[in-house]
Amino acid sequence: MANPTAACTFHGSRAKIFVDDQTAVCREMTGETNSITFTRSKSNAEYVTMGNLDTKRKSGIRDATIDVTSVFDAAGSPENVVPLLDEMYAGSLISRVQLCPGGCGSCLPIYTACMLLNNYAVNVPVDGIVTLTYSLALASGSVTAACQA
Repeated sequence: MANPTAACTFHGSRAKIFVDDQTAVCREMTGETNSITFTRSKSNAEYVTMGNLDTKRKSGIRDATIDVTSVFDAAGSPENVVPLLDEMYAGSLISRVQLCPGGCGSCLPIYTACMLLNNYAVNVPVDGIVTLTYSLALASGSVTAACQA
């Protein structure tokens, strides 16, 4: 089956990220975001058997993280993102997270997972822009990849 987005080139400025709050309301977290890193990894088990000189691997445990950096300003981060991050931190909330790396639209990829907040930080340099960084990690299940209808 052909990948419908294989011939597409995406511009990062169109990316969107959505997170469900404690009342299951889907909230856009993109705000003043300027960097999203979506990492999928596997811990493949390694082994060697007698008489073999090569390492073998068995497919292992899957994991995923999303790391986000945003500009901390009145129009984006504080009003929309920080309260939800505080809610996720205080309640150990597992949230549905949706990442649309190409933006929202027909036949664009969307990744969905149940995730927990790993950490978040407000970075306040004396000579620069205040930023907000946060990391989400796979909590249960797996990442699903689909195309938006």
